[in-house]
Amino acid sequence: MKEREFLQNKKGLMVNTMVLVLIEEKRQQMIELALTYGFTAKETIQCSQELDELINRYLRQTVLTESPSLSVPQ
Repeated sequence: MKEREFLQNKKGLMVNTMVLVLIEEKRQQMIELALTYGFTAKETIQCSQELDELINRYLRQTVLTESPSLSVPQ
């Protein structure tokens, strides 16, 4: 593997790891909101949507990192 490709892969893995940390933090926040305000509360729903966005971001990055020739809808 060329040095440039190695560095790009390493950077991609670091970004993916950071997104996974954000996903876990958001998940914990959503659970706390659900227990405090209820599962259908505005705050819980908003947090859930933010979690969905993070998960979608992670999946897009993972697919593009593993298969750069694939096109992933935004």
